[in-house]
Amino acid sequence: MDTQFAETHINEFIEKLRNDYEARQNAVVKIAISGQSGSGKSSLINAILGRKVAEVGITETTTHIKSYISGGIHFSDLPGCGTVKFPVNSYIDNCKLNDFDAVIIVTANRFYENDIWLIEEMVSIGRPVYVVRTKMDTSIKDGEHDEELNETEVFEKVKEDIKKNVGNIKINGVYLISSRVPLKMDLPNLLVDIKSNLDSIKRQRFISDVSPLNSQILLAKREVAISVVKYRAAAAALNGINPIPGLDISLDIAILLNMASEIKKIYGLDEENISELSKKMKSKANFTAFSLKVGQYSSKFITKEGIIIILKRFAVSLSSQEMLKYIPIIGQIASAGIGYKMTYSFGDNLIMESESLVNEILVRTEEDIVS
Repeated sequence: MDTQFAETHINEFIEKLRNDYEARQNAVVKIAISGQSGSGKSSLINAILGRKVAEVGITETTTHIKSYISGGIHFSDLPGCGTVKFPVNSYIDNCKLNDFDAVIIVTANRFYENDIWLIEEMVSIGRPVYVVRTKMDTSIKDGEHDEELNETEVFEKVKEDIKKNVGNIKINGVYLISSRVPLKMDLPNLLVDIKSNLDSIKRQRFISDVSPLNSQILLAKREVAISVVKYRAAAAALNGINPIPGLDISLDIAILLNMASEIKKIYGLDEENISELSKKMKSKANFTAFSLKVGQYSSKFITKEGIIIILKRFAVSLSSQEMLKYIPIIGQIASAGIGYKMTYSFGDNLIMESESLVNEILVRTEEDIVS
């Protein structure tokens, strides 16, 4: 009876983890982005994601909603309002702005009347609005050259100008950024603030897919990664409770491979993100060193051979429990516990090394990004 009770509770635990995991995987975070042509909207989207999803340098006027999708984040580049196709009086409905989780208003120089109108309308319907001033690297150089202002003075002047334009409208924040130097300025703060205004499931989905730009984002990614590990460990445990005829270690390794690939992407250590990083670094020697470390990391955690080496280490401490496999029912539950423990230990090691590698990249590249 006790054994049946334990097995029931294990199954309930696994079911909850599965439901939470699937809810996060299926979640969609919808972000509207609005601004004049050439204001840097595409570069901002790419900087948020750490990968290129939007073409940069194309400056024609947006005449329809353009969608950019990466994982669970769906960006919609809005067309200008007040046109024949998108008149002001039906703009909110035509663009389905009630459906968005956040609205980013982008400007590279000054505000336009339609920008202020859109901000007011979105705030009035309860949508979080974030005002982003792009191309600050250029503004700093211009301020130094034209007005002999230092970086701090340029920042203060630009923020003061934005506040005058926005007036008393209760926006969620003002962010001064340069997509060329994503580790600096306010871009990390923008991501943290967007995350904070999402519900729990969408928050996890969002943080999974954004670039790991600072320690706060990295900490949030850890929470998501831990939940992935728990789910994958539960899958290993489920195999222990309900053995499949002919099952061998290859299935266990498949679980670990899937988990490792997912966590690698959460931390921005996949090939696409690393490729984008290479384009922004001054020192090719530094990038070569990072690429080597990422390669070693992948060989250790995302190859069958590397995983087997790690599992052998864990198996030593669990070997005495293996004998319980030969005891009916009790052995199945014990086997489930072993599968869970080994998978969780593997995942814990993976998270620690992922964080260590990303932290090293953040620290060493902060001064090495091309400006």
